[in-house]
Amino acid sequence: MRLPALFATLVLAAALPGGALAQTPPPTAAATGVAVVDAKAWLTGLGGRVGEPVTREGVTSLHIADEPLPWNLTFYACGPSLCDDVQFSAIFTGPITADQINDWNREHRFLKAFFVPADVPGGEANAVVQYDVLLTGTGTEQLREPTVVWLQLLQEFARGLVFNATAVPTAAPAQ
Repeated sequence: MRLPALFATLVLAAALPGGALAQTPPPTAAATGVAVVDAKAWLTGLGGRVGEPVTREGVTSLHIADEPLPWNLTFYACGPSLCDDVQFSAIFTGPITADQINDWNREHRFLKAFFVPADVPGGEANAVVQYDVLLTGTGTEQLREPTVVWLQLLQEFARGLVFNATAVPTAAPAQ
């Protein structure tokens, strides 16, 4: 499986001076978080194919078509201009079992998976994987480290499904 371009760009950027993945203390300003438009521009600048923001029931999401594993970035706890709570997520469809999901959750931290049984007889089950991040600073730089963690674990999760299944599952955008 080849590494998605976005992941490779982030890893290279982290190796550059000033691009270290160290946490910096939050600024003293009262507002923290990131603007959705800034996150979209940042991800696009890294080579991600990022869709337009979609807002449903007051929650805004970006779909990132990072093949072969597309994913979503959803923004929560948004104020007038910044959101300080984000969730990375992806949906996998394929021959997935509850035991695979339980094994993943027992053996891994950070990225958590949920089993969604088939809703029709003979249908395929789904797995939803999520990674929640609270933002304590301001701006897109604070997304760098969580995005690297997300992409590494998303690939590991997908490899685990492929290794343990008879067919390769596909990632689908979250709804």
